Parts: sequence; C-alpha cells; structure tokens
Amino acid sequence: PGSRRAGTANAAAGGGRGGPPQPYAGSYPESLVKDVIPFVEKRFRVLAAKDDRAIAGLSMGGGHTLAATNNNPGTFAYIGVFSSGPQAIDEAYQKQLEAVKGGGVNFYWLGAGTTDTARERTVNLSSAVKKEGFNTTYREIPGRHYWFLWRDFLAQYAQIAFQPQAKS
Repeated sequence: PGSRRAGTANAAAGGGRGGPPQPYAGSYPESLVKDVIPFVEKRFRVLAAKDDRAIAGLSMGGGHTLAATNNNPGTFAYIGVFSSGPQAIDEAYQKQLEAVKGGGVNFYWLGAGTTDTARERTVNLSSAVKKEGFNTTYREIPGRHYWFLWRDFLAQYAQIAFQPQAKS
C-alpha cells in the first residue's frame, strides 16, 4: 500500500563502453530484472508494476542501468543515469531507446559534472533521449567524477521518481 516503490540504485567504478549495452548470462543487469525484482516483489510489500519502479546508477552503475533498461523496455518508469553513457549512439542503440520510450518511461533523468570524465557521453545520451521525445532533464554541476556530485543528483532524481502518483 501507499507509495513505496521498488527502487534500485547501483554504483561502481568505471563507465560504459561502446555499442548498445548487452547483458550476458548472470550479469548484474540480467539478474536484476530476472531475479532481484521478482524476489523483492514476491516477498515484500511494494507496488509491483512498471509505473512504481525506478532505477538509477552512477558511473559503471549507469552503464548497468542502461543495459537493464535498454534490454527490458517496459520494466521501469523512472530512469536515472549519473555520469555515464555509451561511447557512441549508433542505429542499434537508437532502436533500443525507441523501445524504451515505447515501454512507457515517465521520466529520464541525466546528470554529470562540468569536468567529469563521462560528461561527453552523458551529454550525448541526453541529446539522444531528448530527440526521442522522453520527458527528461539534464543537470550539470561543477566537479569531476565524484560521489558528492552523484549524491546531489540522487537527491534531485529521487524527488521526481518517488512522488506519489495522482489516482485516476
């Protein structure tokens, strides 16, 4: 009951590599969708629907977020990517974004630091997401590839992702 959502945030060092994100057997993105979410939704009192699921990741966790969402359209309503993005957005990646958009994402949040090593990739992803017509925002604050930026981003993202939804 209420507005408790099954939210997932992950973090690790590193960053996304080129091409569309592809989970492999036993990878975190695959396990998240096939194992973790069903486990949580079966054993805990959470709202178990796409519109009640949020995912966010920073750095390499942002790459995992992209792999989980791009390969499972219609699973998450709120996506947050902090200091991450693909090396290039090719036709295959664009098709994944189209499928994610078609899956009904309510909000796609992106952010990076002004001197962040992943800034360019995040900006490119932001442009692609805007071009695809997502409800989105991109935030940039002074700083590098550091936790204190992501902490601020998570606070901003959570205010959007965890707002109670109006009943229709």
